[in-house]
Amino acid sequence: MFRSHGSRMVVVLALALSAVAAAACSGSQTALTTPTSAAGNSPAASPASGAVSGATISGTVVGVTTASAVKTMGVTMSVGVAGSNASATVDGSGHFTLTNVPAGHVELHFTGTGVDAVLGLDGVAEHSTVVITVRINGHDAHLEDEHRDNGDDNQNQAELNGIVSIGSLTGSCAAHNLSFMVGSTRVTTNASTLFRSATCDAIKGGSQVEIKGTRQADGSVLAASVDGEVENEDENDELKGTIAAGSITGSCAANTLAFKVGTTPVKTNAATQFKDTSCTALAAGSSVEVKGTRQADGSFLATRVELKK
Repeated sequence: MFRSHGSRMVVVLALALSAVAAAACSGSQTALTTPTSAAGNSPAASPASGAVSGATISGTVVGVTTASAVKTMGVTMSVGVAGSNASATVDGSGHFTLTNVPAGHVELHFTGTGVDAVLGLDGVAEHSTVVITVRINGHDAHLEDEHRDNGDDNQNQAELNGIVSIGSLTGSCAAHNLSFMVGSTRVTTNASTLFRSATCDAIKGGSQVEIKGTRQADGSVLAASVDGEVENEDENDELKGTIAAGSITGSCAANTLAFKVGTTPVKTNAATQFKDTSCTALAAGSSVEVKGTRQADGSFLATRVELKK
């Protein structure tokens, strides 16, 4: 009886020791895998996953050697932000979206077959949304229009940078209700709108403008200020860029050749001189420098067209 009882006690003791060891082992693993707070009695907080910071930049790439090639030839193009991990692919329609873009000065680097170009954007705000149209030709990137919404703190504030669309002006400066298009955005003015670098009367189709104002419910922008880069119409003006695809009309024989550089129409006549090229040699995608006089409708009457290589 004593020996039988003793055996039972040994077995019970062995089982108890095994349970203690297992508990100790489990506690050790928990201590290694679950961080604790300084007090040692609760798990440490971890950063929320998927948190969104920085700005969002979306846009459309246009240009003879870029967007059309992406769409028709299957060329791969991408855009990245210098100094950060933000990057995106330009799709077949030329669209792209970059998220978590650091605030401040931003340099967008576009790369692809035959493309290696950089575009700088100043003053990008944290949590802002920036929408741009950029024209790219090889190593050159040109901002055609831009508008910004500066985040939750300035929910209705907007900035717009681009060219006044030809034929889009309505209203009048005298009545303080001038209205025009910049890209796809309607801009309206009132008696409180401040005009800088150019008077209200100097704003016309083809003018380069920077708008700051308030986004309206219909998507338009009521301008608080209009900063316009407008040349004197009586002086020779200069235009640089590439001839837009499908924009060539008229004929060299009749001295009526016309085309667009970016969004600006260029007209020629019998007095127009052609340097390093001939009238008949000009084609879509040609890089040109045009000198002439800006007309009331925003177009250029060219006195000289020079081919740039």
